[in-house]
Amino acid sequence: MNIFLTLCMMIVVGALIGGLTNSLAIKMLFRPYEAKYIGKWRIPFTPGLIPKRRDQLAVQLGQLVVNHLITEESIQAKLKEERLRNQLIKLLSKEFDQFLQKQITIDQLLRQFHLSISKQDVEKRVGEWIVELYQQRLDQHQSTQLKDFFNTEAEKEIEEVLEKVSTYLHKRIVSMLEAPSTQVKIEKVINQYAQSKGFFGNMVLSMFSSEDLSTKVQVLFVQYIQSADGYRWLHQAVQQEWIKLKDSTLSDYRHVLERDLIKSMINQLVRSNLPIQKWLQTNAPSLLRPFATTIKQKVVPDVVNAIFKKMVKNIPEAFKHLEMEKMVEKQVAAFPTERIEQIILSISRKEFKLITYLGALLGGIIGLIQGLLFILVG
Repeated sequence: MNIFLTLCMMIVVGALIGGLTNSLAIKMLFRPYEAKYIGKWRIPFTPGLIPKRRDQLAVQLGQLVVNHLITEESIQAKLKEERLRNQLIKLLSKEFDQFLQKQITIDQLLRQFHLSISKQDVEKRVGEWIVELYQQRLDQHQSTQLKDFFNTEAEKEIEEVLEKVSTYLHKRIVSMLEAPSTQVKIEKVINQYAQSKGFFGNMVLSMFSSEDLSTKVQVLFVQYIQSADGYRWLHQAVQQEWIKLKDSTLSDYRHVLERDLIKSMINQLVRSNLPIQKWLQTNAPSLLRPFATTIKQKVVPDVVNAIFKKMVKNIPEAFKHLEMEKMVEKQVAAFPTERIEQIILSISRKEFKLITYLGALLGGIIGLIQGLLFILVG
């Protein structure tokens, strides 16, 4: 009976020692969180293993993440997956469809992105841009002849305009020549001419009055201008002037075209004729609806592919600037030890219990062996 009790006591004591030892060892992985002191003497095994080695753990985890988990190659491979791109294209297309159903003006859309633009700002910028473009074109084409700006179709239209100009001038000249004031002017010129010739001029005026001469001259001018030959002469004169004009270059008129007055007129003309307020109040989605199919089938995929291509190309540079290893190291070092303990225990609680039980089992077996040896030796 005494032998049996001795064996049982040995087994129980061994099991308690083994179980408590393993349980204490598991606790010492995490606790205490800080070093404990008796006076100035630090108690051994404080702090626990994980709190003590947390800085080293942070460094190792940082290296593990950068070198084996989240590497440049793994991110690039992920970005090259068609599935990911297709998901993004599908998402953007869906967002675009939802945008097309909205009732939102261009002005409201700009305000959403904190891009408030007033009518005056747009008019000013567009006006300045047009004037700048005008100056650039003058600089580029200063040696270009005017005729180079017109194609065959334009030349035909200009010929029609020249015909109309000739007809208009013809009517105006005839009207001016037939006016009484023209006859008076001619008479005055005749009198001045006769007086400048002295005796000979006075003799002519004694034979013909200046009024009669002026009337005859006026009639001759009118008859000639009204004739087909007179019209042809006038039209040829207009054509000759046009030929001279189109053979000239922009540099011949640069002193006129570059005047501040001309630029100011262009600026004001543009600003006064742009319906800026109407544009700002236009429904933004309505402008895109006619191109919805093209945008979803071509523009969105092209934009996504361009973005992904750029991202893949710049991954090494991004990793360099992100300093992923230091970032992971910093986050792990700042992570509360209590939280690390909770995470590990929540994952491995069952295994830790089994380790404790295994320690008790081994302790019990050792106690049994010790009891047997004790009995045999005793």
